[in-house]
Amino acid sequence: MRIILASISPRRKNLLEEAEINFEIIPSNFDEDTIKKEEHDPGKLVEVLSKGKGEEVYSRIDKNEDFVIISSDTMVYCEEELLGKPKDEKDAFRMIKMLQGNMHTVYTGMYVIIKKEDKLEKILTHSKSNVYFKKLTDEEILEYIKNENTLDKAGAYAIQEKAKDFVERIDGRRSTVIGLDIEKLEEILKKYEVI
Repeated sequence: MRIILASISPRRKNLLEEAEINFEIIPSNFDEDTIKKEEHDPGKLVEVLSKGKGEEVYSRIDKNEDFVIISSDTMVYCEEELLGKPKDEKDAFRMIKMLQGNMHTVYTGMYVIIKKEDKLEKILTHSKSNVYFKKLTDEEILEYIKNENTLDKAGAYAIQEKAKDFVERIDGRRSTVIGLDIEKLEEILKKYEVI
């Protein structure tokens, strides 16, 4: 059975590889700007974006074979502000400055389409984890931004890279913070006897 990841995220790719799931990548062409972000709470928003990405890939693949499509979206929520990917390094600095010494919530949506033996299942869900950052100096933040690619990450950081040093603790799943609740995904795939 084809298992398709509708994302070019190296972090989601790594999570699937670590779980020893064989998959291929078909990036989604879904235009996230068609969604009015301010109209949704963070949990609903990551679900809407995940579904949009998955449905776009679904519209392009052969429906005659069995397949699974996995799409996901992650947002960081802090002080009543949604933090997606920063626009530039100045924006990345602003985001990490807001997160340092503070608690924020990471929301990750997941949409799974399973077509198996002429049955079609569509599962839409999200997970959230609270992340606590220690206090950081401006110099530490600037050094981090200089040495890491912060522009392709929600909230301008990746917990599995150098930013792991910023974290005091996580309440919830680490994989949710990385960008795909791999434990929940495995439960779904086992339930439908994909793995």
